[in-house]
Amino acid sequence: MAKPRKSYYWWIVGKLLYGLVGLAILVMVLFLLWRVYFSDNVPREMEGLVPNEALAAAYATHGEGLVLQTQEQATVTKGEKNYGYFAVPEFVYIPEAAQMQVLFRYNNSTLKATAKDFSLPERPARGTEVYDVSLAVVKDLTPDDLTDNKDGSETIGKERILPTSHTVTTTSLYTYFIYTFDNVTVTEDVLVVYFDVYYGAAVDYGATPYGTLRLYHRDSAWLARELTGKEQEALDNYGK
Repeated sequence: MAKPRKSYYWWIVGKLLYGLVGLAILVMVLFLLWRVYFSDNVPREMEGLVPNEALAAAYATHGEGLVLQTQEQATVTKGEKNYGYFAVPEFVYIPEAAQMQVLFRYNNSTLKATAKDFSLPERPARGTEVYDVSLAVVKDLTPDDLTDNKDGSETIGKERILPTSHTVTTTSLYTYFIYTFDNVTVTEDVLVVYFDVYYGAAVDYGATPYGTLRLYHRDSAWLARELTGKEQEALDNYGK
């Protein structure tokens, strides 16, 4: 027996709604997978170390024995006022070159938030140096006494190191920088190294940074990694 016309109509509507809901879920899942993929997928041109004179000289002396070190620290800002704004997916310290290289990343929404936070007439342009970055190296001025290291204590000193060079690229979602910092020595008296971010048009190193991420802590273990083939080739060809 054929279904009544009214029942058939609602059966069709139900099928259509079911299909639309399924399609919406599929689109959402694909979008999330796409975001996850691009979040972890560093552009090829931003992978590896960027050669300069100091690094090339250290490589010429030590070759494949060049020491590369990093630590496992938080990679994304999680403060109340900068949650998710800035990320450092990786950094490398090369002691023989007295150098640290930092991969810095932020997304398009960070630029929108910056425009709002600093009452800018429009969103800053992508791929430009919107932010002032630096290393804050915190040192123990009395390394023989480990009990006096308290915030604000006169036994703690701070050295600020500015980058000597950078490279930049953009994707549909993110802006990436590789910053090279020279004359960086992480000795036994160094307690912690921070990567500080300020809005470039309102820099005040005496104020709280717009965002900060800890790269190194004295109580955290160094993790070693080897030079990649691509990095060796770049260093071999540097200056040629």
